[in-house]
Amino acid sequence: MRKRSSRIKCLILIVVTACLLASCSKPQPVKPGKVMNENTDRQPIKTRLVKVEEFPPIEYSILMPAVSKSEGRTKEVIFYRDGGEIYARLTVPQGQGPFKTIIITSGLYAPLGRYSDKAEHYSEHGFAVIEFLCQNGTRPESGEDPAFLGNFVVDQIKDLYAVIDSCEYLPEVDTSNIYLYGHSMGGIVVCYAGTYRQDEIKGLILVDPSFYAPEIMWFEDEVLLDRDLYPILETCKIPVIIFTGTEGSFGEDPDFFKPALAAFPNVQFVVIEGATHTMDGVEGEHLVDLSVEAIESWG
Repeated sequence: MRKRSSRIKCLILIVVTACLLASCSKPQPVKPGKVMNENTDRQPIKTRLVKVEEFPPIEYSILMPAVSKSEGRTKEVIFYRDGGEIYARLTVPQGQGPFKTIIITSGLYAPLGRYSDKAEHYSEHGFAVIEFLCQNGTRPESGEDPAFLGNFVVDQIKDLYAVIDSCEYLPEVDTSNIYLYGHSMGGIVVCYAGTYRQDEIKGLILVDPSFYAPEIMWFEDEVLLDRDLYPILETCKIPVIIFTGTEGSFGEDPDFFKPALAAFPNVQFVVIEGATHTMDGVEGEHLVDLSVEAIESWG
């Protein structure tokens, strides 16, 4: 009897420990009881079909986002795409909106909040900022990079599309003035998404974008995107600014950005002295200031 009791206690301990470990590995969710716009049945409110020339259409559905109540200038948001949750933060400036808005797509496996310092700095310039964590944005326990980078990128494009579409439910966002910011691998996601939806986007901010990625962008089954990126960039008529640094970034290779600079019809190129690939600290603040100047020059 004692042995049986010990086994039961041991089993309970294992289950509790597993639950605690699982909860630590997940991003922190917005508490469902603290949302401004409850939608309890969570039925799809919009299905969108984006046709990519010569490739299968990118199809997805969205739900109304859930927004946390907050007295500060940053709110926790959950966007939805195809039933999955996209955790995000919305930072707004002081004053009355709607505001010009910058949507940040992160580098590979960067955690939510990685760009909060830049979001705060953009808000000081009068911009609202949405940072979001793609549904596949958390590094797997194996620590390995995506086996099929093409499918990985397409899923991130869909998540970005869902965030763009859901902005109409955020009164703080001026949907006629949306800019896309993409860092590293997120820069490639923004290149595709911003070009395909350039009628809805005012400009692109690309921060040390990983232009090598399409060359290794394999697909598990059918090919969903053109791996030859530069002819696609030639069709992007909206203004673009590319940032790189001189320390530990792609800017160390003087030829790395030449094909993209030749392809984009309307592009600025800025090299920040001393900036690394992550563009942190003073160099990151300088990046924000310069990108705001560029946006103002775009009109």
